[in-house]
Amino acid sequence: MKKLAIICAMAGVALGFSSCKQEDNPQYHAPTTFTVNEPALKNQAFLTSNDMTDPATFNLFCSQPDYGYSAICEYSALVSLDPEAELDKWIALENTTPSSANMAIQTFNLGVALNNLLEVADQEDFNERGLGEQEFKCYFRAVCEIPSIEGSRIVSSNVVSYDKVRIQYAEKKPGWIYICGNVQNMETGKANGFTAPSVANLADYQESWALYEPEDMIGQKLYVGTFNITNKAADFADNLENFNEGNPDACSQFRFFTELLGWTNEASLGSNEADFYVLPITDKWEAGFSGDVVNQGLGNWGIFVGDTDKPVTIVVDVPNLKIYVKEGVHEVTFVGRDPEFN
Repeated sequence: MKKLAIICAMAGVALGFSSCKQEDNPQYHAPTTFTVNEPALKNQAFLTSNDMTDPATFNLFCSQPDYGYSAICEYSALVSLDPEAELDKWIALENTTPSSANMAIQTFNLGVALNNLLEVADQEDFNERGLGEQEFKCYFRAVCEIPSIEGSRIVSSNVVSYDKVRIQYAEKKPGWIYICGNVQNMETGKANGFTAPSVANLADYQESWALYEPEDMIGQKLYVGTFNITNKAADFADNLENFNEGNPDACSQFRFFTELLGWTNEASLGSNEADFYVLPITDKWEAGFSGDVVNQGLGNWGIFVGDTDKPVTIVVDVPNLKIYVKEGVHEVTFVGRDPEFN
């Protein structure tokens, strides 16, 4: 079941999305009551997802608290396996439609929350306890707040439930992509040197040559990594006159792969469609370079570092096909999807 509909039995349901009083001179006041509606399909069994990208949702419905005017609010939910638990023991659930009181919540996120509430250690623990063979009664509260007004957050006074929830093992893990080229992992010391992006080298790629999603950006497909750019001085020992910034072959180069399928372009992210095309960014990376990524491109970005290895911090935005490169080791934070190198 991809989505569970909530059927409201109360009269005047149309008023539920905007129940604030309209006044000639509306003024904010803190609401004193807030409730969430009992799910009409509370006894219908459904299975949580174990795939973070699965859009399947279930619904909860509530009305807007009376803030004194028809405010623009944000709605979310809390879940627990114990309806009497203290509020700080409930786990927050994001609403995929945050401005709507008809909340749609991913079953994957519910699954992650329930695994946490059950203190599941890992997949093996989940299987040994037979949790996938059970049905759980899950309790929910609604949350509403006006983001611009401190102290406007209110939690529903009542608790509702879905009584036949079956769960799969679910865990939020950072995604990753691989970097291939003249780079070295700063912790393991392993240099890539255009090691073949094949399954045979999977262990090395996962250990040393991967960019990961930050913990607070899991699922956003924004990948961050810090590496040493390794110099190519040795390649020009007998040809030093060509070892200069203007020679693309003297630049240290790199590109990315989303999977290790070999040198095919099927899983590659490059600077250009052409194989081993070089886009020099030496004059930009110190201040910070940003540019486009070519999906299934086999071209490289190139940086001339002379005869000294230099550190670099890289961010790749796969959905938007953007790359950000800045010399040095930086902590990366995001404003929306835009990285800031701190």
